[in-house]
Amino acid sequence: MKITFPQILISLSSLLLAVVTIVFLTQSPAQFGSASLLFRALVFNFAIVATLVAIYPVNPFFDSGPRIYGIVVCLPAVIPAFIYFLYLLPKQAGEGITAEQLQSQLITDSSSNGIIEVGFRYPIYTPTISVKNRELFTKQVNIFFRMTDANGNNALFRGVRSQIFNSGLSVEATVQGMLSNNSGYLFNPLQLPPNHDVSGRVVFIISNLEDGADFTEALGKASQVQFELRDPENGQLLLEFPLNRIYSETSKASITNNLSSWEIVIKGWETRWLY
Repeated sequence: MKITFPQILISLSSLLLAVVTIVFLTQSPAQFGSASLLFRALVFNFAIVATLVAIYPVNPFFDSGPRIYGIVVCLPAVIPAFIYFLYLLPKQAGEGITAEQLQSQLITDSSSNGIIEVGFRYPIYTPTISVKNRELFTKQVNIFFRMTDANGNNALFRGVRSQIFNSGLSVEATVQGMLSNNSGYLFNPLQLPPNHDVSGRVVFIISNLEDGADFTEALGKASQVQFELRDPENGQLLLEFPLNRIYSETSKASITNNLSSWEIVIKGWETRWLY
C-alpha cells in the first residue's frame, strides 16, 4: 500500500506527541507521581500508542489496514502498563521515607572564599543529603536541623524555603535568591517523587551564631545533632536521622566548602559577584 501525505502528517504529529509525553514523564516525576495509578497508566500508554501510530506507515502490519493494526499491535501493547501500574507497582511499593547525609559544607566568611554577608554575618550550613520516597505517590516534606546542647537546650533551624512571601531584604530571601539558580541546592518543601532518590544541598542559616568557628565548636559540644523531615501542613515528624560528624574540632577550617569559582558579597545594599 502506498504511503500518502496525510499519513505522513499523522505519523509526524504522533511522533511529536510521543516525544512530548516521554519528556514530561522523565522531567516531571514529582508531578507524574502525584497522579492516580490509573492516570499514570493511561499517560504511559498514550506515549506507546502515539509511537506505534508514528511508525504505522513503515510497519509490516501496515498492509493489513488500521483496524487490524490497532487490534493486533496497539491493543496488546497497552496491556503491560495497566498490569504494572494497577497490580505490580502497589505490591512493590514500601512505606515511609529513608534519608541519609552524604557530605557537610559550610559557607562562612571567616574561613572560606565563598562569602555571604547580609549587613551581619551568619554561617550558612549546606549539608548534602539523599532522601528516598518509598511510597506510591509524591510526597512533600520540610527539612529541619536540630542541635541539643549538654543542658538539653534545643536550637532548631528550618531549611531555606523555595518561596518566601513579604520577606523584604531578609537573610533567608537573599540567600535563597543567590543559591536558587544552582540546581544542586534543595529548598523547602522538598518534592519527593515515588521510588526516586532526591539528592542535593539543603541550606540552613545558623542565625544564633556569628561565624563558622563558633558553629564547629557548637557541633562538637552538642549532645545530639540531627535532621528532621516534617509534614509541611501540620508539622508532623516523619523521619529523623543523625548528622555525620566527619570533621575534627582541631581542624575547624575543614568544615568550609571550597567554592573557588565564585564569591558572593552582600553588604547593606551592595552586591558583588566574582566568577
